Amino acid sequence: MKTPDVLSEIRQTRDDLARECGYRVEQLMELIGTYEAEEKARGVPFVSFAKEEAEEACILRAEPPSP
Repeated sequence: MKTPDVLSEIRQTRDDLARECGYRVEQLMELIGTYEAEEKARGVPFVSFAKEEAEEACILRAEPPSP
């Protein structure tokens, strides 16, 4: 499959999902959550991002942390 074909397929899928959800972001996120739950139930692994590390990195401290 050539790159333009892949991009066309991605864009078509994106457009189909947006149309299915009436172009409403909230409904699109619910639909994606449903798909994700179904895939997890089938045992498909998902990437889990470390939220604690990301939040910690964003905190500005007046004093450096104690050792």
